Parts: sequence; structure tokens; C-alpha cells
Amino acid sequence: MEKILLNNIYNMDCLKLIKKLKKNNFKVNLILTDPPYNISRKNNFKTIGRAGIDFGDWDKNFDQLKWLKNITDIMEPGGSIIIFNDWKNMGDISKELEKQGLEIKDLIRWIKPAPMPRNTKRRYVTDFEFAIWATKPGEKWTFNKPEDKPYLRPEYKASPTNGKNRIHPTQKAENLIEEIIKTHTNEGDVVFDPFSGSGQISYSANLLNRFYIGSEIDKKYYEQSIKRIKSMYFRAPFNHLGNKYRMIEELMREFPKKNIDCFVDAFAGTGLVGLNYKTPKKIYLNDNDIWLSRILEHLFNTEKKILLNSIEEIIKKFNLPKEKKKYDVQYNKLRDDFNRTKEIPKLLVLILFGFNQQIRFNNKEEFNIPVGKFWWNEYHKSKIINFINNTKDKKITIKSQDFKIFIDETLPLLEKEKTIFYFDPPYLLSNATYNNVWNEEKEKELISCLEDLTNQGYYWFLSNVIESKDKINIYLDKFIKKNKGKIKIISIDSVDYKNSNYQRKNDKNKKDKEILVSNFFYD
Repeated sequence: MEKILLNNIYNMDCLKLIKKLKKNNFKVNLILTDPPYNISRKNNFKTIGRAGIDFGDWDKNFDQLKWLKNITDIMEPGGSIIIFNDWKNMGDISKELEKQGLEIKDLIRWIKPAPMPRNTKRRYVTDFEFAIWATKPGEKWTFNKPEDKPYLRPEYKASPTNGKNRIHPTQKAENLIEEIIKTHTNEGDVVFDPFSGSGQISYSANLLNRFYIGSEIDKKYYEQSIKRIKSMYFRAPFNHLGNKYRMIEELMREFPKKNIDCFVDAFAGTGLVGLNYKTPKKIYLNDNDIWLSRILEHLFNTEKKILLNSIEEIIKKFNLPKEKKKYDVQYNKLRDDFNRTKEIPKLLVLILFGFNQQIRFNNKEEFNIPVGKFWWNEYHKSKIINFINNTKDKKITIKSQDFKIFIDETLPLLEKEKTIFYFDPPYLLSNATYNNVWNEEKEKELISCLEDLTNQGYYWFLSNVIESKDKINIYLDKFIKKNKGKIKIISIDSVDYKNSNYQRKNDKNKKDKEILVSNFFYD
């Protein structure tokens, strides 16, 4: 049976996905959706470049009730369903929901502060939309009323989405969706949108540290929404070989979203895994590259305005470009200056203007990255600002030690039930230059560390390569077989994870087999 993946929008008809959810006995906490209203029609009204209300064939002759048949089968007891629709359809929808055993709780109103004026001399201006809210009996439903308010009205005021974030013609306002999700779910809950469209509901659920599942039949909207959700995850302002940005979505799918206060990354690199993980508020980052750690400390511990001013001053002093042009001589002067002074602000600027924006030192502790093809502009400035902004609510500790020393020194500071360890070591089977300090003894030491953490009751995740061409990581292979049933293996195909049992295949065209190993299982 094909396993349903959390944090995923499926390019398929919602009826098929709902059927798959039922077969997998999959339950969600909130169904929040905006199906076609069947209001599209052609008329003579023309304004603001739009003729009539005609969203396309997808909004015509849609069966409003078919998808609701047996919908309770995929809802948790106490779960909610909230459906936006035209007021003319609400009576039929309400009857169907009650027929399915759901309890109607309220009619929610979306109030639009700046509605589109239309036929104002002969009609009221429509400045609202409706959504119906129902719950499944059996448990207490979630309703998070802010403590500072005596009660909540069933209405939300929000302007429609415009500009670059508008993907779909009927896309709901971002803050509207966020407020509804915050009211009707808790962190770690699962939000399902059968009619994903722009992906706004999935986007907001992910932003608020909820899991999401969606279905969208139109490939264009599906691809645009996937791209937008991917853009939520931020990159470091410089590169580090082996970073996990390409699989960050898949890692976040597996990490728990509640009851975790601390995240410990023993091979942190730029720290982007821990910093993109919303749940923990305490982050412990370690990397044996002392210069990398110093750069991170500089970024995290320098006030944003002071940091940006220092970058501007160094750029001005060494005449580095703010537009596309060669700067070999200027860059080499800055590099020589840094190798003499070892001032971290200068190192940051070197990285920003260096080849591939990488960090590398030779055996003499000299920065030796050659000149790149970058210039200081708003894009690179925004990457630094975004990186800093995403750390302001977290307590970050940075170390540069051997991973085992780091673990031993950090353990007394942790509450084991609320801690996740993450290991992304140099891969034993890789020939990359940054892996040259890793050997078989280190690999065995790492596996011993995982066993110790398990015995002490800690949760951990490990990224690694189990197969590369005709080679097998025999130490990891042995560890996996020894702990069969006690750990889970998630195979990585390109950037897609698929839950599976670990099996080695003897095919002729062998590829690197990257896996995520963990002793954490969801309840």
C-alpha cells in the first residue's frame, strides 16, 4: 500500500486522495478548503481587465456534495471541517455534513475591507464570503480563543491576496487562513486541503508549524504552490558543501512538531537545518571548522544594523562592486588583508564576493578561495537579513569541537524527552575534500554514540550514504540490521523521501543511496 506522506500536495483529484487516506487509516485534525462555488458565468460586466465572473471550467457544474461522502472516515474525533463556499450552496452542504454525523457549529464570515465595486447603482457591494464550520463528535474540539479577548466573533477581516503571491484567481487572504488555522488547530496537528489551488492553506499550515496535506488537480497551480512552499525555507548567506537545503522539506516532514525544546546538531555546517526547524527554541550547533563557527557567531551576535554597516564599510574601503564588473585586484587585496589581520567581518565579505560564496582555508590557516562573480545588491543583503531574522526567537549555542566531545559536554544541559539530535557527518563513502578527516574509526565512533543515546532514551536522526557505486558502508549496514524494528529507514531518491524497509538492491546501474535513519517514531 502506498504510504501517505505528510507535508505534501498531491497532483490528483481529491476523491482519489481521500480514498488513499481512508485505505491508510489516515486521520487529520482539520479539513480547511475552498472548493469551486459554481458561480462562474459570462455577462457584459467589464472592469479592471476582468469580464464577468468566469474563473474557468473548473468552477462550473461542480458536484458540491460528492467529496463529502464518508468524510468523517479521515477526521480525528473532535476534528473540524471548515468549507468556504457561496451562500447559495450552504444549505445543501450543511445537510450533507449533518448526514455524515458532523455537528454544525457556526457560519464564519470573511469580511473584505476593500471589496470590488460592481453594479453599485442596482446592487449591494458584496464585501464578504462565508465558510461553514462543523466538528466530529467523540472528543473535545480545538478552539484557541486568545486569553485577552472575552469572546471571538465568527468573522475575520482581511484584504484579498494581490501581487506576486497571488497564484490562483480565488486565492484566500494569507492572514485570514493563518488566523483560522491558529484558532482551530495546535502545533503538530494535520491540516488537509482537498482543493489546494494556490497552496495557501498548506503554506500557512507549514508556516505555523502544522503538518499539511493537499490535493490539486490542475498541474500549473500544483507546481506553482510547490515552488512557493519550497521558498519558505531560507538559505544561509553563504555556501557550505554538503548542506541539506535540497532536502530541507523532507527533513521537516520527519521531525516532530511538538514537545521538542532543544535541537542538537553535531555537524551543523551553516546551521540551516536547525534554524529552519520551527519547533525547538534552543539550538546547539557544532562544527569542527572553527572559521565557520566564528562566522555564525558573528552573524548571530552582531546587531543587524551594525553588521550591515560593517559590510558596507569594507566594500567601500576595498572598492568592491555593487554592480556587475570584474574585481580581481580589489578582492585579492582584501584577502591578503584578512589573512594578515584575521578579522571576521572581512572574512564575511570575502565569502560574499568569493567563488561560489564558499569558505575554505589551507594548511597555513589562510583563506584561499579565488575571486567570484558576485556584487553587493539587495538580493544578497536580503539573504543576510532573512538569516538573522529567523534566529531572533531562538537561543543559539555555537561550538567548534570534535562531535563526541560536543555531545558529552551538551548532554547535561538537556531534557531528554524534549530533545532531538541530528547527525549529518562527512560520508565515509564520499570522496569530497571536506570528508578527508573522516575515516572508519570515526564512523564506528559515531555509531557507538547513536547506540549510547538510544540507551539513555534520547531521540536522534542521521543522514548518511549507505551505498555508493560498488561500495557499501559496512558499519552502518551492520548497525541497521542489528537494530531492525527499533529504528526506521527513509530512503532518499534525489530530493524525494519514500518510507520503506531497508533493502539492498543488486541492480547493475548502482547509484548513491542516501538515507535518513532515526529512532523516533510518531505515535
